[in-house]
Amino acid sequence: MLERERMTPQIGHEEALFLSLQNRRITVRAVENLVKKYAKLAVPLKNISPHKLRSTFGTTLYRETGDIYLVADVLGHKDVNTTRKHYAAASQDNRRKAAQVVKLRED
Repeated sequence: MLERERMTPQIGHEEALFLSLQNRRITVRAVENLVKKYAKLAVPLKNISPHKLRSTFGTTLYRETGDIYLVADVLGHKDVNTTRKHYAAASQDNRRKAAQVVKLRED
């Protein structure tokens, strides 16, 4: 943490979450490559990308809360219908699970 505080970002890069060795914001491609590299070391048989991590997070958040508006807000979707379209499958899975749990009365 102290090392991070000693770094002085170049002008225009002050809000960057990740800085390069040149104290500049690292590119989106660099983040993708780093995630893929370290994910492959952790789980060699899976192709993990930042997009898959984001998608998994969104799906998990929706399954845990059932709040599509919260998911849309956290993921930064301007239109909740975008979120609804991507996470409709999770909702259908929940309906199937509920149908399996509920037993119809036998006469």
